[in-house]
Amino acid sequence: MAGFTIDLAGRVKNFDLPKTQPLIPLFEAVVNSIYAIEERMEREDFKGKIDIRIIREPQEIAPVEGINSTINEIIGFSISDNGIGLDDNNMKSFLQSDSTYRAEKGGKGVGRFSWLKAFDNTKITSIYKDDDIWVKREFEFSLDKLDIDDSLKEVEEADYCTTIELIDYKPVYRKHVGKSPEVIATKIMQHCMIYLMSPNCPIISVIDDERYCINDMFEKRITRDDNPVDIVVGAEKFSLVNAKIEDASVGGSKIYLYANERMVKPIDLDKILVDLDKNIYDDKGFYYVGILTGKYLDDNVEMNRTSFDISETAGEDDISMDDIVSKAKDQVEEYLKDYLMEVREKKDARIRKYITSSAPQFGHLLKYMPDSINAIKPTLSDAKLDEELYRIKRKFDVELKKENQDMLDKMSTGIDDLGQYEQKFKEQFEKISEANKSALAEYVYHRKIILEMLRKGIHLKEDGRFNKESYIHNLIYPMRRTSEDIEYESHNLWLIDERLAYCEYISSDIPFDNNPKEERTDILMLDHPIALSDENNTGREFETIVILELKRPMRDDYDAKENPIQQLLGYVDKLCTNKVTDKNGRPIKVGSNTQFYLYAVCDLTPKMVKVAEDRDFIETPDKLGMYKYHEKKRAYIELISYDKLIWDAEKRNKVLFEKLGV
Repeated sequence: MAGFTIDLAGRVKNFDLPKTQPLIPLFEAVVNSIYAIEERMEREDFKGKIDIRIIREPQEIAPVEGINSTINEIIGFSISDNGIGLDDNNMKSFLQSDSTYRAEKGGKGVGRFSWLKAFDNTKITSIYKDDDIWVKREFEFSLDKLDIDDSLKEVEEADYCTTIELIDYKPVYRKHVGKSPEVIATKIMQHCMIYLMSPNCPIISVIDDERYCINDMFEKRITRDDNPVDIVVGAEKFSLVNAKIEDASVGGSKIYLYANERMVKPIDLDKILVDLDKNIYDDKGFYYVGILTGKYLDDNVEMNRTSFDISETAGEDDISMDDIVSKAKDQVEEYLKDYLMEVREKKDARIRKYITSSAPQFGHLLKYMPDSINAIKPTLSDAKLDEELYRIKRKFDVELKKENQDMLDKMSTGIDDLGQYEQKFKEQFEKISEANKSALAEYVYHRKIILEMLRKGIHLKEDGRFNKESYIHNLIYPMRRTSEDIEYESHNLWLIDERLAYCEYISSDIPFDNNPKEERTDILMLDHPIALSDENNTGREFETIVILELKRPMRDDYDAKENPIQQLLGYVDKLCTNKVTDKNGRPIKVGSNTQFYLYAVCDLTPKMVKVAEDRDFIETPDKLGMYKYHEKKRAYIELISYDKLIWDAEKRNKVLFEKLGV
C-alpha cells in the first residue's frame, strides 16, 4: 500500500486546465505511452503501438439499424500501449508530485493531475516483465482514494500492456469534447506532430466504430519540407518546419508552438497575416501548418502545458511572444509568397472596382492610405468592406486635419526653407483637393442611388400594387420633420428643383398650427428669396411659399372636387387668412406680394388630365407634365408626372454621372 505525500485534492484544484481544452488529459496519457515505448525500445527491438478507445454514454445508444453509436456523447477514453509498463521506477515517479524522472524529455511530473481535474475516476492496469516474471499492477487513481494498492500479482506469460482508463468526464469539460472520432484523431495528430515525424514513432490509433490510424492520417494529409528554417530572435534560436495539411477540419492556417515535442499553443495565422485566410483550402486544397520549436520554448512552458511563461509584448530584456511570432510570420510569408501575391492582386482589383462602381467617395484612399488599404482582409463582404473603407477615411480625415494644423502652426512661427515649404504646401493642397473630390463623388453617387430607388418605387410591386405616397414622400423629404430637425443631406428636394433645398423653412407632413385635426401639406416651404435667408421664422411676410403634394403612382380616382389642384389651392386659401402657425407656434404671414409655387407630383392618368384640362392647364413641351399660372391667387401650379420627375432630375445630373462613370 502506497500513497501520495502531498495534498492531492489541493494539487488538483490548483491545476489550471481550461474548460475549452478537454483533450489535454488524453494528450498527456498518449505522450506518457510514447515515453514508455521509447524506454522499452532502449532494451529491445519491437514495434510500438498505442490504441485509444473512445468510451461513449451507454444510455443514449440507439439500437437502430443504420445508426451508429457515434451519436452518443463521449464520456471517457481507454489508452493502451505496449511500452515498458508501470515498473517500480515508474510507479515511484507516479506517486511523486513534480517528479523529475523524465525531466530530460521535458516531463513536468504533473500531467496525471489533469486526469483527475477532468474525470471523476482513473483506472490503471499494467502488465510487464519484472526480472523474467510477468506481473500485473492494477489500481484506481482518484481523489476519493489517497492510498494506492500497488502490490504485484504474477500472471501467466503475456505481452506488455498498460491501459489507462479515463472515466466519466466532468460536465464542465464534457460539453466541449465533441463527438467526432476523426476530429479527436486529428487533434492528437496536431499535438504529436513531432513524434509522428520520427521513423520510430509507435502506431497510434483511435478506435470507435472505425479505426483511425493517426500515422496514416499524418502521412496522407501532411506534406512537409525536409529542411527546417532557422529563426533567430534576440539571442535565441528557433526552428520552423513548413508543412501543408490537407484537412478541412483544421479550420485555418496555423503556427503550432511546441515545447518538449508537444504542441502547446496554436497561432491562427489569419489573424496576423492579412492575406492568408480560409480560402486557401478552397483554392489550393490545403492549410499551411508551421511547427515552431526551440530551447527557449522548452525552458518557458508552463507546468500545465497549455501556455508559456513568456510576455506577450516586448520588454526591456526578454524577448516576447510577439517577437517570436512576428519572425515566424515573416518566414511563412516567404514560404507562401506566390499564393499571397495572387491573393493581394485579386484583393486590390476588387477594392478598386468596388470604389469605382459603388463607393467613389473613397477613391483618394488608394493613393494616400495604401498601408491601410493593404491591411484589409480579402474575403470581406461588400458591406464589411464599406465599413472598413469608412474607418480608413475617418483615419485619413483626422490625419489631414492634424497636418493642416501643423502647417498653420509652422507658418505662424516662421518658415526657414521657402522651397521646402512650397513643396509641402503643394502636396497638402493636392491631398485636400482629392479628399474634396471624393466627398463630391459620394454626394453625386447618392443622387444616382436615390433616382434608382425612385424609379423602382413607381413600378408595380410583386403583390400587383403600387407603393403608397409615404414611400415617395420619405424619399423626397422625411415625413413629420422640418428643416430645423434634419440636415441638408437628409432630404432630396433636388429631385424637383435644386433651389428648393435652400428655402428658409421647410415642413413635411406637419399639420397647420401643429394641430393633428388640421389639414397638412405634404411639404411646405417658406422663403425670402431675395436674401435666401437661413434665419428662423421672424414674423415677416414671406416672399415665396412653395407647397408640394405627392400622390400614389398611377392613381386615377380624381374628380372636380377631390384632386391635387383643388387641394393645393385650398392650402393657399388657408395660408392667406394669416391665421396659420408653423410647428413652433409662430405665424406664417402672407402679404399681397407673396408668390405661391404649387407642385403636384402625380401621374397624368386620364381622370387627372381631365381635371387639369377643365381648369385650362397647358401641357409641357415634353408632354410629361401640365402647368398654369393662377393670377388671382398669385400661384404657379405645375403637375409633374413621375416620369418627368425622374427624366428632368437625370438630365440635370447627367454630366455629373458621366464624369463619375456611374
